[in-house]
Amino acid sequence: MNNEKRLEINKNGSILIFEVVNELNWCTVSFKSDSCTIKLGAENVVILCRRIIEKLSDIYSNKPFVLNDKEMYTITPLFEGHHTLIYNMLGGDEIQLLYVDAKLQICPLFSLTKEEKAAFLKKVAAFSAEYDR
Repeated sequence: MNNEKRLEINKNGSILIFEVVNELNWCTVSFKSDSCTIKLGAENVVILCRRIIEKLSDIYSNKPFVLNDKEMYTITPLFEGHHTLIYNMLGGDEIQLLYVDAKLQICPLFSLTKEEKAAFLKKVAAFSAEYDR
């Protein structure tokens, strides 16, 4: 598989993986840690990346929701796995990326400082540009 068909975001040994799997630009999303790999779901790569960029570019303009007594913000639901990518604020401009499963269990992915978030969004935009034609 070509490198441009796969984007891996590696943070502290945990990896968020976007992989384009067919000619319709369907992109699977997985999370790999030391203990396992979890398929979170899938979405069209351009739609997925656009939602991530839109929601994380201006984290203060999004409306929160409360789950398990914690304020969270939706990034995007994912098809197939019935997971939703979300984030919460850790303080300052640092955020924590998480996902919620179909049973409303919150699972952390990793945190991003303001600088790491900017680098993450740049990688996501470059990956999306390959398919937005």
